[in-house]
Amino acid sequence: MYPPTADVVETVSRRRALLEALAAGPQRKRDLVEQLACSRSTIDRAIRELERFEFIERAESGYRLTAAGRLVLEEFSRTTETFAAIGEASQVLAAIPREAPMSPDFLDGATVSEPKPHAPNAPLQELAMSFETATRVRGSSSAERIPETRARLHQRTIEDDLTAELILTTDLAEFLLSEYPEQVSGVVSEGDSAMYEIDSIPYELTIVEQPDDCQIFLFALNDRAEIEGVIKNDTQAALEWAESVFDELRAAASPLVARE
Repeated sequence: MYPPTADVVETVSRRRALLEALAAGPQRKRDLVEQLACSRSTIDRAIRELERFEFIERAESGYRLTAAGRLVLEEFSRTTETFAAIGEASQVLAAIPREAPMSPDFLDGATVSEPKPHAPNAPLQELAMSFETATRVRGSSSAERIPETRARLHQRTIEDDLTAELILTTDLAEFLLSEYPEQVSGVVSEGDSAMYEIDSIPYELTIVEQPDDCQIFLFALNDRAEIEGVIKNDTQAALEWAESVFDELRAAASPLVARE
């Protein structure tokens, strides 16, 4: 009978250094003693434990990883990195509703930051700068924080063939329809661009497509709709997750109709 999973995880955690040493190629015991800076008795115990799980095996040139050993090391390393990414983002994630969509795919490789008291809009300014060279923007928003960004996004949509798909909370949609009806009308009537409204959103998510890459910004909000933190990523896995979340949000929203 194979040992309990908890025993496997505990052993891999304790013997990870030896597994990583063997991942580089077969090693003799004396080489492992020198490389890992530990005693021969420690190496002997580690080898016995890993042989028990069939993660390593004896070879002509020493000991080497088995197929199972290579796979378990890869998965353990990946899981450890995911735990680290979740831990780094924990304060920002605390501002996100518990039931809101979230995935380790978005956190792996992400950059996490929180607004500084002296520059609370710095993350938004970085987002606004990304609009300057964007070819397509898909985003959700619950408040207008930097009016210049709205004006510039409208200008680029009308003049530079930028495609924009925007999902707004009902309160923000009503505000824009009341205060800037011409800009709303200009966006919703411009080619593939569109605007939608929805009652609420769990966070503000923006996908900015550039000629050579794609950036995803997620803004976590507090109860006053103020930014608590931002998570930024540009990996393919993050993009696929963000697109699926945006598509679901858009499907639940209603097209915004410009006022005459």
